[in-house]
Amino acid sequence: MRTFAQYIKISLSTLLLLSISISHAQVELETVYLNNNAEEFVYTNNFSDFNNDLIAEDIISFRVAIKKAKQDNNHLLFLSERSTLEILTTAYLKTIRKGANRSTDAKQFESFLRDNLPELILQFKKDNNLEELYIISRKNTFNGRIDALPSVL
Repeated sequence: MRTFAQYIKISLSTLLLLSISISHAQVELETVYLNNNAEEFVYTNNFSDFNNDLIAEDIISFRVAIKKAKQDNNHLLFLSERSTLEILTTAYLKTIRKGANRSTDAKQFESFLRDNLPELILQFKKDNNLEELYIISRKNTFNGRIDALPSVL
């Protein structure tokens, strides 16, 4: 038969192990919004402005643009009542380059951007110039240059 002291030792050790296991478990939950407003009010959207600037250039030299953004240490900011995203301009340019290089059409490019920047899904749906961004970005990627070569066969 166990004594009262043994029961306390067992219960304290069980509580200690339970608290340690709970503290080490990292659970990340998504934000749930409890309003019926389907429209997202955007305060700042540097991504859309940056995309428009890239389209206006007509030819994107990713190497030069990434080098310049790295020197300037610029950030792009998306701020709304639902989400906030701040990303280095270099990382965003690399995402655009990678998406344009791996995609065969504008739909795949848009899907790639949605997968890599899930905070901007609603904005990508509203953004009508992603097809233009894909066309301009694709010109200066490896696979885009391969596609532009004349067929030998």
